[in-house]
Amino acid sequence: MTPLLALDSFKGCLTAPEAVDAVAAAMAGCDVCRMPLSDGGEGFAECLVGCLGGTFRTVLVHDPLGRPVKARYALLEKGRTAVIETAAASGITLLKPEELDPLSTSSIGTGELIQDAINQGVAEIWTGLGGTAVMDCGAGLLQALAPLPDGIRIHAFYDADVPLTGPAGAPAVFGPQKGADEQGVAELERRFRRQAEAWKAQYGIDPDQLPGAGAAGGIGAALALCLGAEMHAGIEAVLEAVHFADRVRKCDLVITGEGKADRQTLTGKVPFGVLQATRRYAPGIPVILLAGKVEDRDALREAGFDAIIQVTPEESLKNNYLNKSFARENIRRAVQDLVYFRN
Repeated sequence: MTPLLALDSFKGCLTAPEAVDAVAAAMAGCDVCRMPLSDGGEGFAECLVGCLGGTFRTVLVHDPLGRPVKARYALLEKGRTAVIETAAASGITLLKPEELDPLSTSSIGTGELIQDAINQGVAEIWTGLGGTAVMDCGAGLLQALAPLPDGIRIHAFYDADVPLTGPAGAPAVFGPQKGADEQGVAELERRFRRQAEAWKAQYGIDPDQLPGAGAAGGIGAALALCLGAEMHAGIEAVLEAVHFADRVRKCDLVITGEGKADRQTLTGKVPFGVLQATRRYAPGIPVILLAGKVEDRDALREAGFDAIIQVTPEESLKNNYLNKSFARENIRRAVQDLVYFRN
């Protein structure tokens, strides 16, 4: 068996390389192909540095609650291109569960990282959109920036193609994940609609028609409209960078995964991107989805995954118990069972 291990991070628990290592440890004797991935969220810069080479620069900025925090971004092509994750300075993993408050958190730290990269003289900025604790439509980010110098190109890579407003928009989809109750989601929707109307009047463009507008709590729309960023599906860019098409054709099984798999997985997350690319380049190869928690199983199955495995027992989920060693062991057991049944 030659499996391709193409996993995202299990957010707040395992990085993508750690998740890949956990699966590989359960497949001793197999000629595994390791491929830790990111769709624009946590690990995006590390993934690209691993593929393309580069260095990291660490800067003191502000976290979503305005506290000082050290955050890093990558420099590629001898400093010509900066790769900045919104998760680095505005990430949900920077806050304790009781600190989550999408009505008051700010993306200012991400703006400070972008400004620092501009001060370093970069010509291009690649921004990974995902994994944030913020829902401010990029207001803090824009506040931190001086006017852009001529010639700066910005590319934004979204992890989920979600509109800014509406039933499937950013407040409804991301608000509860970031700590908003029903009343909070309604307030966020009102704020987002006001901002969308203001942008439409200013730029003559409906933000909800832009790809990835709602990504990272509306930062996607802010970058596209206010800074002229080109929008891209993050996982597609990463799969091209790691030469996924060539590598998957040499394998006979694909194992992908993320911390939580649900309907959002199908909006542009790593597992769905891996599934689509596998069906395109090597249609006969099975694709197995691993996740710490699985919801909307029927929708995931209809999307085409050959098997969907929740690696965390239900009782542990009820107790909110998922640490690094526990996750590694659960993945090991799940994959060993999978290998046994395939054989």
